[in-house]
Amino acid sequence: MTLEQAIDELFTHSEIVVGIDFDGTLAPLVEHPDLAIPDARAVQALRILAKREGILLAVVSGRSHAALRERLGEVEGAVYIGEHGNDTGETDTPHPRVVVEMGDLVDALAREIPGAFSERKTGSATFHYRGVADEVSGRALEEIRDWVSRRPEVSVIEGKRVVELTTATRNKGDAIMELAGQNPVIYIGDDATDETVFAALRPEDVGVKVGDGVTAAKFRVEDIEGVVAILEQMVLASM
Repeated sequence: MTLEQAIDELFTHSEIVVGIDFDGTLAPLVEHPDLAIPDARAVQALRILAKREGILLAVVSGRSHAALRERLGEVEGAVYIGEHGNDTGETDTPHPRVVVEMGDLVDALAREIPGAFSERKTGSATFHYRGVADEVSGRALEEIRDWVSRRPEVSVIEGKRVVELTTATRNKGDAIMELAGQNPVIYIGDDATDETVFAALRPEDVGVKVGDGVTAAKFRVEDIEGVVAILEQMVLASM
């Protein structure tokens, strides 16, 4: 079965969940998160899909819930879930003192390393090193991992030139499958954190990996152009 056939089959169901990542999927990867601009055609398709009866649209990202709203604006009917499935906009923060310490650590590393920067979120802290040489970033990652090894309540999520420290226990797969219940799912994403969704999908679900790399997804597209094509096909299939 081709991806196009799988999408058409999905839309024979009366209710479905459409899940999608943000960075690298709706918006190109850039040096700083504040510079990320989602593809206008993708956003337009999301706005249409979110209003269709029987479709639950969820944007699930490592960004905070607030940052997703800032980047995408108000997509009526859509659900925004930040911090890899842990920030719904109403989430209580576990271990608040440790969250502050995590932020202090990544802030200090970002000040020391040219080209790196830090980001504090509701229940996590992130170290971005896309503009840093491997030798330098490697030492910073070793320091982060050493710090985490002495704090069992903290875990590390590593993505594309980014590492996040968090006290949360949920992942993107947990969030999407909880939303889905018994309804079928299509999920589109590009990063290692999206693999938690792909690994949780059932035979009737559709997983789409964006870009290269090993994946548990059934299907793959090369880039955001491919994502736009999928979204536009779904708009037509939902009419």
